[in-house]
Amino acid sequence: MSAMIRADIKNRLNIIWSSSLSRWKTWLGITLGFTLLYYLALMAALILKFGNYPNYAVAYNWPKNVWKIIQSTPSYSDMLLIIADEWLLEFGYMNYDFGNGISEWGLNIIPSKVLVVLILAALIATNYALLVSKRHCKLENKVQSSSAAGVGAMFVALTSATMSWVVCCATPSWIVGLSMMGMGVSLSLWLEPIGPFVTALGFGLLFFSLYVLSSPAQPTSKVEPVGNKENKNYYNPLPSEGVN
Repeated sequence: MSAMIRADIKNRLNIIWSSSLSRWKTWLGITLGFTLLYYLALMAALILKFGNYPNYAVAYNWPKNVWKIIQSTPSYSDMLLIIADEWLLEFGYMNYDFGNGISEWGLNIIPSKVLVVLILAALIATNYALLVSKRHCKLENKVQSSSAAGVGAMFVALTSATMSWVVCCATPSWIVGLSMMGMGVSLSLWLEPIGPFVTALGFGLLFFSLYVLSSPAQPTSKVEPVGNKENKNYYNPLPSEGVN
């Protein structure tokens, strides 16, 4: 049984690889294009929501900060968690009505989250490559896989947002998007801990979609008609008896 499972997985991986490789330009374009459009969409959502264009940008020395964290943090688990929250770029709107100014909203570019979005985009591109391939695939499988991929992508995209809003959360968090859509701040904060589980569920649905679309094509069997031209004497009636 284990050998059959390994053979099936190997076969599916070969199908995924060949489908993606045959359309590698499209695959790369979707992966990079989706990632860029994702962050542009986050910025557009902030501008439309608050009616202000960003008036400041800050670049952080991410490599230097990461190296300092590695040197000063003895625990590897703590080290990875701290590095995952390190910022690379920050764009936002500063309100100077309060003394030196206060950042009302911001969009943060965090490398760990960018990596998650890149993986999401790569899975979407791979699903697309399998979906448009000319291999035989049932229509119901395509519908199921497309639905699962769409819901999974929505979950991952939602929980990968790195926006901040002074009213809701001063640090980048995916719950800012929920509050911007009208959800109460207290409820959004209550939902924040389930973010990793929603992300995992989203990736699970995307991989399920890949599994369905990478099913090997089933061979179709030809059925010979009973009365073909090569076999005309398939029915021999009894000779009629003479009448006395």
